[in-house]
Amino acid sequence: MTKVLFASNEVVPFAKVGGLADVAGTLPIALKEAGVDIRVVMPLHRACLKHGPFRETVASLPIATGGRKLPASVVEGALPGSDVPVYFVKCDPYFDRAEIYGEGGRDYPDAAERYAFLCRAVLALPGALGFAPDVIHVNDWMTGLLPLYARESDPVPATLLTIHNLGYQGTFRPRKAAALGLKGEALATATHNKRINFLAAAIKTSTLINAVSRKYAEEIQTPEYGCGLEGLLQGRAAQLYGIINGIDYALWDPQTDAAIPAHFGREDLSGKAQCKAALQAEMGLRVDPNAPLLGCVSRVTPQKGLDALGEVLPEAVKLPLQFALLGTGEPALEKVYRDLVAAHPGSIAAAIRFDDALARRIYAGSDLFAMPSRYEPCGLGQMIAMAYATLPVARWTGGLADTVVEQGPEQTGFLFGELSPTHLMGALQRAHEAYGDRARWQTIVARAMAQDFSWKASAARYRELYGAAMVQA
Repeated sequence: MTKVLFASNEVVPFAKVGGLADVAGTLPIALKEAGVDIRVVMPLHRACLKHGPFRETVASLPIATGGRKLPASVVEGALPGSDVPVYFVKCDPYFDRAEIYGEGGRDYPDAAERYAFLCRAVLALPGALGFAPDVIHVNDWMTGLLPLYARESDPVPATLLTIHNLGYQGTFRPRKAAALGLKGEALATATHNKRINFLAAAIKTSTLINAVSRKYAEEIQTPEYGCGLEGLLQGRAAQLYGIINGIDYALWDPQTDAAIPAHFGREDLSGKAQCKAALQAEMGLRVDPNAPLLGCVSRVTPQKGLDALGEVLPEAVKLPLQFALLGTGEPALEKVYRDLVAAHPGSIAAAIRFDDALARRIYAGSDLFAMPSRYEPCGLGQMIAMAYATLPVARWTGGLADTVVEQGPEQTGFLFGELSPTHLMGALQRAHEAYGDRARWQTIVARAMAQDFSWKASAARYRELYGAAMVQA
Protein backbone atom coordinates (compact mmCIF):
# COMPACT_ATOMS: atom_id res chain seq x y z
CA MET A 1 0.00 0.00 0.00
CA THR A 2 1.37 3.41 -1.00
CA LYS A 3 2.09 5.61 2.02
CA VAL A 4 1.58 9.36 1.62
CA LEU A 5 2.09 12.33 3.92
CA PHE A 6 -0.18 15.14 2.71
CA ALA A 7 0.98 18.60 3.82
CA SER A 8 -1.31 21.63 3.68
CA ASN A 9 -1.60 24.92 5.54
CA GLU A 10 -5.41 24.78 5.34
CA VAL A 11 -7.73 21.80 5.83
CA VAL A 12 -11.50 21.87 6.29
CA PRO A 13 -13.08 21.96 8.77
CA PHE A 14 -10.09 22.91 10.92
CA ALA A 15 -8.84 26.01 9.11
CA LYS A 16 -10.12 27.49 5.87
CA VAL A 17 -9.38 30.59 3.81
CA GLY A 18 -9.78 29.31 0.24
CA GLY A 19 -10.36 26.30 -1.96
CA LEU A 20 -7.12 24.64 -0.88
CA ALA A 21 -8.80 23.80 2.42
CA ASP A 22 -11.72 22.10 0.67
CA VAL A 23 -9.38 19.92 -1.37
CA ALA A 24 -7.18 19.05 1.61
CA GLY A 25 -10.19 18.07 3.69
CA THR A 26 -11.84 15.81 1.10
CA LEU A 27 -9.26 14.40 -1.34
CA PRO A 28 -7.42 12.42 1.37
CA ILE A 29 -10.65 10.63 2.30
CA ALA A 30 -11.14 9.55 -1.31
CA LEU A 31 -7.50 8.47 -1.48
CA LYS A 32 -7.91 6.36 1.65
CA GLU A 33 -10.94 4.71 0.04
CA ALA A 34 -8.79 4.08 -3.04
CA GLY A 35 -6.29 2.12 -0.96
CA VAL A 36 -3.70 4.77 -0.09
CA ASP A 37 -2.31 4.94 3.46
CA ILE A 38 -2.56 8.71 3.71
CA ARG A 39 -1.93 11.00 6.68
CA VAL A 40 -2.50 14.76 6.70
CA VAL A 41 -0.22 17.26 8.42
CA MET A 42 -0.99 20.94 9.04
CA PRO A 43 -0.20 23.67 11.57
CA LEU A 44 -2.22 23.91 14.76
CA HIS A 45 -3.71 27.30 13.93
CA ARG A 46 -5.79 28.96 16.61
CA ALA A 47 -8.82 28.32 14.39
CA CYS A 48 -8.25 24.57 14.77
CA LEU A 49 -8.72 24.58 18.54
CA LYS A 50 -12.52 24.75 18.42
CA HIS A 51 -12.50 21.38 16.65
CA GLY A 52 -10.61 19.64 19.46
CA PRO A 53 -9.82 18.20 21.83
CA PHE A 54 -6.90 16.43 20.16
CA ARG A 55 -4.65 13.79 21.62
CA GLU A 56 -0.93 14.37 21.97
CA THR A 57 1.07 12.18 19.61
CA VAL A 58 4.59 13.62 19.82
CA ALA A 59 5.41 15.47 23.04
CA SER A 60 8.59 17.07 21.74
CA LEU A 61 9.59 17.81 18.16
CA PRO A 62 12.34 20.45 18.25
CA ILE A 63 12.83 22.01 14.81
CA ALA A 64 15.99 23.78 13.71
CA THR A 65 16.07 26.17 10.78
CA GLY A 66 18.40 29.05 10.06
CA GLY A 67 20.53 28.27 13.10
CA ARG A 68 17.59 28.63 15.44
CA LYS A 69 15.82 25.79 17.25
CA LEU A 70 12.20 26.10 18.31
CA PRO A 71 10.22 23.62 20.41
CA ALA A 72 7.18 22.02 18.84
CA SER A 73 4.87 19.12 19.52
CA VAL A 74 2.26 17.21 17.57
CA VAL A 75 -1.37 16.55 18.41
CA GLU A 76 -3.65 14.29 16.41
CA GLY A 77 -7.21 14.33 15.15
CA ALA A 78 -8.97 12.91 12.10
CA LEU A 79 -10.83 14.17 9.07
CA PRO A 80 -14.54 14.12 9.99
CA GLY A 81 -16.36 10.93 9.09
CA SER A 82 -13.13 9.10 8.36
CA ASP A 83 -10.13 7.41 9.91
CA VAL A 84 -7.66 9.61 8.03
CA PRO A 85 -5.26 10.95 10.69
CA VAL A 86 -4.52 14.67 10.85
CA TYR A 87 -1.30 15.64 12.60
CA PHE A 88 -1.26 19.22 13.88
CA VAL A 89 2.16 20.81 14.35
CA LYS A 90 1.92 22.86 17.52
CA CYS A 91 4.24 25.84 17.76
CA ASP A 92 2.37 28.69 19.38
CA PRO A 93 4.85 31.47 18.53
CA TYR A 94 4.17 30.80 14.83
CA PHE A 95 0.65 29.44 14.61
CA ASP A 96 -1.40 30.54 17.62
CA ARG A 97 -2.61 33.69 15.90
CA ALA A 98 -5.93 35.37 15.22
CA GLU A 99 -5.68 34.88 11.45
CA ILE A 100 -4.22 32.03 9.44
CA TYR A 101 -2.14 34.14 7.06
CA GLY A 102 -2.14 37.69 8.34
CA GLU A 103 -4.22 40.72 9.15
CA GLY A 104 -5.44 43.59 7.01
CA GLY A 105 -5.02 41.57 3.81
CA ARG A 106 -1.27 41.18 4.34
CA ASP A 107 0.83 38.20 5.36
CA TYR A 108 2.43 38.29 8.78
CA PRO A 109 5.94 39.85 8.64
CA ASP A 110 7.49 36.50 9.58
CA ALA A 111 5.57 34.50 6.96
CA ALA A 112 8.78 33.14 5.43
CA GLU A 113 10.01 31.87 8.79
CA ARG A 114 6.61 30.39 9.70
CA TYR A 115 6.39 28.26 6.58
CA ALA A 116 10.04 27.31 6.48
CA PHE A 117 9.45 26.00 10.01
CA LEU A 118 6.37 24.09 8.81
CA CYS A 119 8.37 22.48 5.99
CA ARG A 120 11.09 21.38 8.39
CA ALA A 121 8.47 20.02 10.80
CA VAL A 122 6.76 17.96 8.10
CA LEU A 123 10.10 16.40 7.20
CA ALA A 124 10.85 15.63 10.85
CA LEU A 125 7.44 14.12 11.53
CA PRO A 126 7.88 10.68 9.89
CA GLY A 127 10.85 9.87 12.11
CA ALA A 128 8.95 10.89 15.22
CA LEU A 129 5.91 8.83 14.21
CA GLY A 130 7.70 5.79 12.84
CA PHE A 131 5.83 6.33 9.57
CA ALA A 132 7.98 6.29 6.42
CA PRO A 133 6.00 7.84 3.55
CA ASP A 134 6.66 6.80 -0.03
CA VAL A 135 5.57 10.26 -1.21
CA ILE A 136 5.23 13.65 0.47
CA HIS A 137 2.42 15.60 -1.21
CA VAL A 138 2.92 19.36 -0.84
CA ASN A 139 0.34 21.99 -1.66
CA ASP A 140 1.00 25.56 -2.83
CA TRP A 141 3.76 27.90 -1.72
CA MET A 142 3.34 27.45 2.03
CA THR A 143 4.97 24.01 1.78
CA GLY A 144 7.11 24.99 -1.20
CA LEU A 145 10.52 24.76 0.48
CA LEU A 146 9.87 21.19 1.57
CA PRO A 147 11.09 19.46 -1.64
CA LEU A 148 14.26 21.59 -1.51
CA TYR A 149 14.87 20.82 2.17
CA ALA A 150 14.14 17.15 1.42
CA ARG A 151 17.30 17.00 -0.69
CA GLU A 152 19.21 16.96 2.60
CA SER A 153 17.54 13.64 3.52
CA ASP A 154 18.95 10.20 2.86
CA PRO A 155 17.21 8.75 1.00
CA VAL A 156 15.53 11.72 -0.65
CA PRO A 157 11.73 11.14 -0.55
CA ALA A 158 9.55 11.40 -3.63
CA THR A 159 7.53 14.61 -3.67
CA LEU A 160 4.44 15.74 -5.54
CA LEU A 161 3.64 19.44 -5.75
CA THR A 162 0.04 20.45 -6.39
CA ILE A 163 -0.41 24.02 -7.64
CA HIS A 164 -3.82 25.29 -6.59
CA ASN A 165 -3.21 28.93 -7.58
CA LEU A 166 0.00 30.07 -9.25
CA GLY A 167 -0.79 33.68 -8.41
CA TYR A 168 0.36 33.14 -4.81
CA GLN A 169 4.06 32.26 -4.75
CA GLY A 170 5.56 33.19 -1.38
CA THR A 171 8.22 35.70 -2.46
CA PHE A 172 10.63 37.32 -0.02
CA ARG A 173 13.71 39.52 0.00
CA PRO A 174 17.10 37.77 -0.16
CA ARG A 175 17.92 39.01 3.35
CA LYS A 176 15.59 36.27 4.64
CA ALA A 177 18.02 33.59 3.43
CA ALA A 178 19.87 33.09 6.70
CA ALA A 179 16.66 32.75 8.71
CA LEU A 180 15.48 30.09 6.26
CA GLY A 181 18.72 28.15 6.34
CA LEU A 182 19.40 28.85 2.67
CA LYS A 183 22.89 29.34 1.28
CA GLY A 184 25.00 28.31 -1.68
CA GLU A 185 23.27 26.03 -4.16
CA ALA A 186 20.09 25.82 -2.07
CA LEU A 187 19.76 29.61 -2.05
CA ALA A 188 20.34 29.75 -5.80
CA THR A 189 17.64 27.14 -6.33
CA ALA A 190 15.16 29.03 -4.14
CA THR A 191 15.84 32.33 -5.93
CA HIS A 192 13.79 33.51 -8.90
CA ASN A 193 13.97 37.01 -10.34
CA LYS A 194 16.27 38.06 -7.48
CA ARG A 195 13.73 37.07 -4.81
CA ILE A 196 13.42 33.99 -2.65
CA ASN A 197 10.37 32.27 -4.14
CA PHE A 198 8.90 29.30 -2.28
CA LEU A 199 6.76 28.11 -5.19
CA ALA A 200 9.57 28.44 -7.71
CA ALA A 201 11.75 26.33 -5.41
CA ALA A 202 9.06 23.65 -5.35
CA ILE A 203 8.64 23.70 -9.13
CA LYS A 204 12.38 23.20 -9.56
CA THR A 205 12.81 20.44 -6.99
CA SER A 206 9.57 18.38 -6.74
CA THR A 207 9.65 14.96 -8.32
CA LEU A 208 6.35 15.63 -10.12
CA ILE A 209 4.02 18.62 -10.42
CA ASN A 210 0.26 18.71 -10.71
CA ALA A 211 -2.16 21.54 -11.41
CA VAL A 212 -5.81 21.30 -10.41
CA SER A 213 -7.20 20.97 -13.94
CA ARG A 214 -5.91 19.86 -17.33
CA LYS A 215 -6.58 23.26 -18.90
CA TYR A 216 -4.84 25.13 -16.07
CA ALA A 217 -1.77 22.90 -16.43
CA GLU A 218 -1.58 24.09 -20.05
CA GLU A 219 -2.35 27.74 -19.28
CA ILE A 220 0.32 28.22 -16.63
CA GLN A 221 3.00 27.45 -19.21
CA THR A 222 2.07 30.66 -21.07
CA PRO A 223 2.98 34.29 -20.28
CA GLU A 224 -0.71 35.20 -19.87
CA TYR A 225 -1.24 32.80 -16.96
CA GLY A 226 2.28 31.86 -15.86
CA CYS A 227 2.71 34.72 -13.37
CA GLY A 228 6.41 34.90 -14.23
CA LEU A 229 6.99 31.17 -13.68
CA GLU A 230 6.01 29.98 -17.16
CA GLY A 231 9.64 29.35 -18.15
CA LEU A 232 10.20 27.06 -15.17
CA LEU A 233 6.97 25.21 -15.89
CA GLN A 234 7.81 24.81 -19.56
CA GLY A 235 11.09 23.27 -18.46
CA ARG A 236 9.17 20.74 -16.32
CA ALA A 237 6.46 20.08 -18.91
CA ALA A 238 7.23 16.35 -19.02
CA GLN A 239 6.60 16.14 -15.26
CA LEU A 240 3.57 18.47 -15.20
CA TYR A 241 0.07 16.99 -15.02
CA GLY A 242 -3.47 18.27 -14.60
CA ILE A 243 -6.07 16.57 -12.39
CA ILE A 244 -9.44 18.19 -11.81
CA ASN A 245 -10.61 18.70 -8.26
CA GLY A 246 -13.78 17.05 -7.03
CA ILE A 247 -16.58 17.67 -4.57
CA ASP A 248 -18.09 15.56 -1.82
CA TYR A 249 -21.69 14.87 -2.81
CA ALA A 250 -22.52 13.91 0.75
CA LEU A 251 -21.84 17.54 1.67
CA TRP A 252 -23.50 19.03 -1.43
CA ASP A 253 -26.81 17.25 -1.88
CA PRO A 254 -30.07 19.18 -2.45
CA GLN A 255 -31.99 16.12 -1.27
CA THR A 256 -30.57 16.41 2.25
CA ASP A 257 -29.15 19.95 2.61
CA ALA A 258 -30.44 21.32 5.92
CA ALA A 259 -29.77 24.94 4.90
CA ILE A 260 -32.27 25.09 2.03
CA PRO A 261 -36.04 25.56 2.45
CA ALA A 262 -37.14 22.63 0.26
CA HIS A 263 -35.40 19.49 -0.91
CA PHE A 264 -35.25 18.25 -4.49
CA GLY A 265 -33.35 15.81 -6.68
CA ARG A 266 -33.02 14.53 -10.22
CA GLU A 267 -36.26 12.59 -10.00
CA ASP A 268 -38.31 15.41 -8.48
CA LEU A 269 -37.30 19.03 -9.04
CA SER A 270 -40.46 20.57 -7.60
CA GLY A 271 -38.68 21.77 -4.47
CA LYS A 272 -36.36 23.98 -6.53
CA ALA A 273 -39.18 26.40 -7.33
CA GLN A 274 -39.77 26.82 -3.59
CA CYS A 275 -36.06 27.46 -3.07
CA LYS A 276 -36.10 30.12 -5.77
CA ALA A 277 -39.12 31.94 -4.37
CA ALA A 278 -37.66 31.84 -0.87
CA LEU A 279 -34.30 33.17 -2.09
CA GLN A 280 -35.95 35.99 -4.00
CA ALA A 281 -37.85 37.00 -0.88
CA GLU A 282 -34.80 36.70 1.36
CA MET A 283 -32.63 38.81 -0.94
CA GLY A 284 -35.25 41.48 -1.59
CA LEU A 285 -35.84 40.50 -5.21
CA ARG A 286 -39.22 40.39 -6.89
CA VAL A 287 -40.76 36.97 -6.38
CA ASP A 288 -41.12 36.06 -10.04
CA PRO A 289 -40.82 32.47 -11.25
CA ASN A 290 -40.49 33.60 -14.88
CA ALA A 291 -37.39 35.77 -14.45
CA PRO A 292 -34.21 33.66 -14.51
CA LEU A 293 -32.18 34.24 -11.37
CA LEU A 294 -28.39 34.47 -11.76
CA GLY A 295 -26.57 33.64 -8.54
CA CYS A 296 -22.95 34.27 -7.62
CA VAL A 297 -20.96 33.15 -4.58
CA SER A 298 -17.51 34.59 -4.98
CA ARG A 299 -14.70 36.75 -3.77
CA VAL A 300 -15.52 40.22 -5.05
CA THR A 301 -12.34 40.77 -7.04
CA PRO A 302 -11.30 41.42 -10.65
CA GLN A 303 -9.68 37.94 -10.75
CA LYS A 304 -13.16 36.50 -10.43
CA GLY A 305 -14.39 38.79 -13.22
CA LEU A 306 -16.77 40.65 -10.93
CA ASP A 307 -15.75 43.99 -12.44
CA ALA A 308 -16.82 42.85 -15.92
CA LEU A 309 -20.02 41.35 -14.55
CA GLY A 310 -20.87 44.62 -12.83
CA GLU A 311 -20.61 46.41 -16.17
CA VAL A 312 -23.21 44.23 -17.91
CA LEU A 313 -25.76 43.79 -15.12
CA PRO A 314 -27.68 47.03 -15.87
CA GLU A 315 -28.27 45.72 -19.38
CA ALA A 316 -28.84 42.11 -18.31
CA VAL A 317 -31.68 42.94 -15.93
CA LYS A 318 -33.62 44.29 -18.93
CA LEU A 319 -33.83 40.79 -20.47
CA PRO A 320 -35.33 40.40 -17.76
CA LEU A 321 -32.88 38.68 -15.43
CA GLN A 322 -32.32 38.89 -11.68
CA PHE A 323 -28.98 38.75 -9.88
CA ALA A 324 -28.00 37.75 -6.32
CA LEU A 325 -24.43 38.05 -5.03
CA LEU A 326 -22.82 36.73 -1.86
CA GLY A 327 -19.22 37.55 -1.09
CA THR A 328 -16.60 39.98 0.11
CA GLY A 329 -13.50 41.39 -1.50
CA GLU A 330 -12.07 44.67 -2.68
CA PRO A 331 -13.87 47.63 -1.08
CA ALA A 332 -14.14 49.59 -4.34
CA LEU A 333 -15.77 46.65 -6.11
CA GLU A 334 -18.06 45.95 -3.16
CA LYS A 335 -19.27 49.55 -3.54
CA VAL A 336 -20.00 48.93 -7.23
CA TYR A 337 -22.43 46.21 -6.23
CA ARG A 338 -24.00 48.23 -3.44
CA ASP A 339 -24.62 50.98 -5.98
CA LEU A 340 -26.12 48.46 -8.42
CA VAL A 341 -28.53 47.27 -5.73
CA ALA A 342 -29.60 50.86 -5.07
CA ALA A 343 -30.08 51.56 -8.77
CA HIS A 344 -31.98 48.34 -9.51
CA PRO A 345 -34.07 47.42 -6.45
CA GLY A 346 -35.94 44.18 -6.85
CA SER A 347 -33.66 43.05 -9.68
CA ILE A 348 -30.15 43.08 -8.15
CA ALA A 349 -29.27 42.01 -4.61
CA ALA A 350 -25.96 41.71 -2.81
CA ALA A 351 -25.00 40.30 0.59
CA ILE A 352 -21.47 41.56 1.22
CA ARG A 353 -20.45 39.03 3.83
CA PHE A 354 -19.47 35.41 4.37
CA ASP A 355 -22.48 33.18 5.01
CA ASP A 356 -22.22 29.45 4.32
CA ALA A 357 -25.95 28.79 4.75
CA LEU A 358 -26.91 31.60 2.37
CA ALA A 359 -24.38 30.28 -0.15
CA ARG A 360 -26.24 26.99 -0.16
CA ARG A 361 -29.57 28.76 -0.64
CA ILE A 362 -28.11 30.65 -3.61
CA TYR A 363 -26.91 27.42 -5.18
CA ALA A 364 -30.33 25.86 -4.66
CA GLY A 365 -32.53 28.83 -5.52
CA SER A 366 -30.75 30.23 -8.58
CA ASP A 367 -31.37 29.15 -12.16
CA LEU A 368 -27.92 30.25 -13.34
CA PHE A 369 -24.57 30.61 -11.62
CA ALA A 370 -22.00 33.26 -12.66
CA MET A 371 -18.28 32.42 -12.84
CA PRO A 372 -16.75 35.01 -15.22
CA SER A 373 -13.21 34.46 -13.91
CA ARG A 374 -10.14 35.94 -15.54
CA TYR A 375 -8.46 32.70 -14.53
CA GLU A 376 -9.80 29.77 -12.53
CA PRO A 377 -7.36 26.96 -11.69
CA CYS A 378 -10.23 24.57 -11.04
CA GLY A 379 -13.29 26.08 -9.42
CA LEU A 380 -15.77 24.16 -7.31
CA GLY A 381 -18.74 26.52 -7.66
CA GLN A 382 -19.68 25.28 -11.11
CA MET A 383 -19.68 21.67 -9.90
CA ILE A 384 -21.80 22.47 -6.86
CA ALA A 385 -24.19 24.56 -8.96
CA MET A 386 -24.81 21.69 -11.36
CA ALA A 387 -25.54 19.35 -8.45
CA TYR A 388 -28.22 21.86 -7.38
CA ALA A 389 -29.81 22.07 -10.87
CA THR A 390 -28.26 25.48 -11.50
CA LEU A 391 -26.50 26.03 -14.83
CA PRO A 392 -23.11 27.78 -14.93
CA VAL A 393 -22.41 30.86 -17.01
CA ALA A 394 -18.63 30.70 -17.10
CA ARG A 395 -15.55 31.87 -18.90
CA TRP A 396 -13.71 29.21 -20.92
CA THR A 397 -10.59 28.99 -18.77
CA GLY A 398 -8.90 26.54 -16.39
CA GLY A 399 -11.16 24.08 -14.64
CA LEU A 400 -14.25 25.82 -15.98
CA ALA A 401 -13.24 24.77 -19.49
CA ASP A 402 -12.74 21.21 -18.26
CA THR A 403 -16.12 20.88 -16.55
CA VAL A 404 -18.69 23.02 -18.40
CA VAL A 405 -19.92 22.28 -21.93
CA GLU A 406 -22.07 24.48 -24.14
CA GLN A 407 -21.80 23.13 -27.65
CA GLY A 408 -23.66 20.06 -28.88
CA PRO A 409 -25.77 17.43 -27.16
CA GLU A 410 -23.60 17.39 -24.01
CA GLN A 411 -24.48 20.95 -22.97
CA THR A 412 -24.39 21.64 -19.24
CA GLY A 413 -24.01 25.42 -19.17
CA PHE A 414 -23.03 28.56 -21.06
CA LEU A 415 -19.47 29.62 -21.90
CA PHE A 416 -17.70 32.66 -23.28
CA GLY A 417 -14.06 33.20 -24.19
CA GLU A 418 -12.96 36.82 -24.12
CA LEU A 419 -13.67 38.59 -20.83
CA SER A 420 -15.49 41.56 -22.27
CA PRO A 421 -18.98 43.02 -21.74
CA THR A 422 -19.96 41.92 -25.25
CA HIS A 423 -18.99 38.28 -24.83
CA LEU A 424 -20.32 38.01 -21.28
CA MET A 425 -23.60 39.61 -22.28
CA GLY A 426 -23.83 37.20 -25.21
CA ALA A 427 -23.59 34.22 -22.85
CA LEU A 428 -26.27 35.70 -20.58
CA GLN A 429 -28.56 36.26 -23.56
CA ARG A 430 -28.12 32.65 -24.70
CA ALA A 431 -28.88 31.48 -21.17
CA HIS A 432 -32.00 33.66 -21.07
CA GLU A 433 -33.20 32.25 -24.39
CA ALA A 434 -32.66 28.69 -23.19
CA TYR A 435 -34.59 29.42 -20.00
CA GLY A 436 -37.55 30.48 -22.14
CA ASP A 437 -37.60 27.09 -23.88
CA ARG A 438 -38.77 24.93 -20.99
CA ALA A 439 -38.25 21.55 -22.68
CA ARG A 440 -34.71 22.44 -23.72
CA TRP A 441 -33.96 23.94 -20.31
CA GLN A 442 -35.11 20.86 -18.44
CA THR A 443 -32.97 18.66 -20.69
CA ILE A 444 -29.86 20.72 -19.97
CA VAL A 445 -30.62 20.78 -16.24
CA ALA A 446 -31.06 17.01 -16.14
CA ARG A 447 -27.75 16.54 -17.92
CA ALA A 448 -25.99 18.94 -15.54
CA MET A 449 -27.33 17.12 -12.50
CA ALA A 450 -26.14 13.81 -13.96
CA GLN A 451 -22.50 14.95 -14.02
CA ASP A 452 -20.20 13.12 -11.63
CA PHE A 453 -17.52 15.37 -10.16
CA SER A 454 -16.90 13.16 -7.15
CA TRP A 455 -13.33 12.57 -6.02
CA LYS A 456 -13.29 8.91 -7.09
CA ALA A 457 -11.87 9.37 -10.60
CA SER A 458 -9.43 12.09 -9.52
CA ALA A 459 -8.24 10.01 -6.56
CA ALA A 460 -7.39 7.20 -8.96
CA ARG A 461 -5.30 9.63 -11.03
CA TYR A 462 -3.49 10.87 -7.92
CA ARG A 463 -2.74 7.31 -6.95
CA GLU A 464 -1.14 6.83 -10.39
CA LEU A 465 0.94 9.98 -9.91
CA TYR A 466 2.17 8.75 -6.54
CA GLY A 467 3.37 5.57 -8.23
CA ALA A 468 5.10 7.54 -10.98
CA ALA A 469 6.77 9.81 -8.43
CA MET A 470 8.12 6.81 -6.54
CA VAL A 471 9.65 5.46 -9.75
CA GLN A 472 11.21 8.79 -10.74
CA ALA A 473 12.50 9.87 -7.30
